[in-house]
Parts: sequence; structure tokens; C-alpha cells
Amino acid sequence: MQMTTTSIDSLRQLIATRLASIDESFATGEDGSPRYADGESDDARVLLRQHSMLTDLQEAAAIGVTELDLAFEGEFDPLEHSLVPEGETAFEKHKALHEIALAGIEPIIAAARAAGIAIHAPELEQELVATEDDTEQRPEAQHRG
Repeated sequence: MQMTTTSIDSLRQLIATRLASIDESFATGEDGSPRYADGESDDARVLLRQHSMLTDLQEAAAIGVTELDLAFEGEFDPLEHSLVPEGETAFEKHKALHEIALAGIEPIIAAARAAGIAIHAPELEQELVATEDDTEQRPEAQHRG
């Protein structure tokens, strides 16, 4: 698929709007204190991850890159995995936050794909497959009644 100027311009505008929204989220509150002072809350991490991915998309659109990898890049620690309850390892928490961040910018990713940028984001594809599986299983459950 070939990138068109119109679709790239539209994509750039979408990205700029979302980046401004994220920047606004980190602006000071009404009392003058930062909303995410520590930058360590889950909400802050999701916004920072979205900002990073959108910056990558913005740069890709600006220089004509046709492929971009937005897959999670955490390091799995087998020792931690064996000692910590399921779902509570740093890897699993960071991956979950990454998936939330991706879901939040999914319309922009769709626009990037429509503009001709191939986006590698297996977490989105896994979510799509899970949704399709749920849809396929629903009619069976209704027949069992």
C-alpha cells in the first residue's frame, strides 16, 4: 500500500491532537500541583507509553517509514515468575499497561495502517482473535439454554 499525502497529513493531525491531550494530562492541576508528580502511577505509565508510541508513529510518518514495531519489549524473568503469584510479576504488569496503552491509541494505529504504515502490534491482534473467539462461542451457549 502506498502512502498518500492526505492520509499522512490526517495521521499527523490525529497524532498531534492525542499528544497534546497527553501533555495536558501531565499539566498542573487547579491547585498548581502536578497531576502525575511521581510519574509512577499506572495511569502515568500508560500515558507515557502512549506518548512514546505516538512519537515513534509521528517520526515514521514524517520520514516515510513504511513499517513500525509497537510490540511489547519487556524482559521475562523466570525466577520472578516462579516466586510471584500469577499476574503480579513486573513483566505481566508492564505488558498489561502496554496493552492498555495500545488500546487507547488503536484508532490512530488504524489510521497509520490506512496511510500505508505497517504496524507490528501483536497485542492488538491477540485481542482481536480473543474477541472473535468469544463471538463464535456465544451462539453455542445460547443453544444449550
